[in-house]
Amino acid sequence: MTDTVWRLEEVDGVCLLRCAAIEAIPGVAHAFSTRSAFGRTDFDLGSAASDGRDSRSRRAVFFRAAGLGAAQPAILRQVHGSVIVDAAAWGASPPAADGVIRAARHGAVSPVPVVRTADCVAVLLVDRHATAVAAIHAGWRGIAAGIGTNAVARFATEGVDSRDLVAALGPAILRCCYEVGEEVVTALDAACGAPTDYVAWTASGRVSVDLHAALRQQLVASGVPAEAIHAAPWCTRCRGDLFFSFRGEGSASGRLMAAVGPAFGP
Repeated sequence: MTDTVWRLEEVDGVCLLRCAAIEAIPGVAHAFSTRSAFGRTDFDLGSAASDGRDSRSRRAVFFRAAGLGAAQPAILRQVHGSVIVDAAAWGASPPAADGVIRAARHGAVSPVPVVRTADCVAVLLVDRHATAVAAIHAGWRGIAAGIGTNAVARFATEGVDSRDLVAALGPAILRCCYEVGEEVVTALDAACGAPTDYVAWTASGRVSVDLHAALRQQLVASGVPAEAIHAAPWCTRCRGDLFFSFRGEGSASGRLMAAVGPAFGP
């Protein structure tokens, strides 16, 4: 599948995914990882608890390939909620949150916003003027809790108008593979509005949800221009050759990473 906004590329042996709309913003580097690197398909960037030598080494390789240099990742203990923390206030232990924002006004020493996924949506949000960037982890629970709305509101506290935001929604489990219960639709309906655009029914009569579409509705309702929201055209479960999938592989699944921050060059 091809898409004019999204591009898969190999950098120093690492297969990355990039969004052209974010690449067009001067001074900002970003990337979404895949499971592919150095001819293997086990490029697992680990959980918050994975702070061993191997995990740190793989993350450093990913950061260099992404153009983020030797910056440190702001690892979260993701809990499927809607809390967004400030990279400038980082401590020794990963905070329990599902989003992290980095504002230029806090200086250049803050760690770089990252999130990890294996079917949920990794969202990178960037101000067109590069004054602030954020990484968001959005599963159905987080979307139902309003994480998209909270993210836009958090940018507002940094003086960023919602109309100046660009959003890249990374690969996730999509409508084709994401069957859910009615309770999920009810929860999303309350947070995203009418489910016409993000709910469908499978041939077996089960309900399926498109997380990209649900999140898009929430972001648009929060003031982000629809044309500034770009969803990756890959389903993580369908494309097990490129992405880890919790539904496809269970608890043994690895984790992908999405990162965004100041560009440091190669």
